[in-house]
Amino acid sequence: MSQSVRIDCGTRLSIECVEALHQEMEQAVRDAQDIFLKADDVQYCDTAGLQLLLALVQTVQAAGLQISWQGVSDVVRDTSKLLGLTSALLLATD
Repeated sequence: MSQSVRIDCGTRLSIECVEALHQEMEQAVRDAQDIFLKADDVQYCDTAGLQLLLALVQTVQAAGLQISWQGVSDVVRDTSKLLGLTSALLLATD
């Protein structure tokens, strides 16, 4: 049975923040942990941030682990929708 980890995306999900976030995500995958993403505090995100999340979703699914959202800000939802990534990022549509 795998453990789970919560990853907090902070207030900025952008290119200057992806390296630190990537390391945290990589560790969770290496430890074979299911992941809960907390993104309800994100006030700004860009394509680099969403690209990181997309790679994470694909990696976690390929490893047979689970990934789910504990909260998603409107900024993340709107940017994902604009880029056509809502489904790929497993974001439920209203």
